[in-house]
Amino acid sequence: MVLVYAAEADLAEAPWSISPAPANAGKLLLHASLLVAKETRSALYATDTEGYPSNTVVRAAFRDATCAQVDAWVAAGIDPTAAGAGQSGVVAAKKYGPRDVQYATYERDAKQRGYLTTHLADTAVQILAALGLCKSVAAQG
Repeated sequence: MVLVYAAEADLAEAPWSISPAPANAGKLLLHASLLVAKETRSALYATDTEGYPSNTVVRAAFRDATCAQVDAWVAAGIDPTAAGAGQSGVVAAKKYGPRDVQYATYERDAKQRGYLTTHLADTAVQILAALGLCKSVAAQG
């Protein structure tokens, strides 16, 4: 059984304020929850009979980290559920008449977007780290 730590309604709440929720919000929340579970795998916390954190503060951190991850994906135009097909492209070059312009940040941006697809965003990590729940101090990118 996969635990989903946030509901679609949570995305509309501050500070996320993702409203309306994306059409695939349920899938995004599921994928974000899987990343939160991966990041907190070695954390010690009490759980209820379903496996969710029983402490309300810890459970709120899981919810907030999940929402923060979805927020980061929405802001970056990333859809981890599309397996690469749903990613919006990063402009690498422009041609204007006889002139070509290549953006130096293309490779870095593409790498960061790829990383964010499969790893928790810094905000999500910091939410969990504040309670000592994650193995990372900060996300790498």
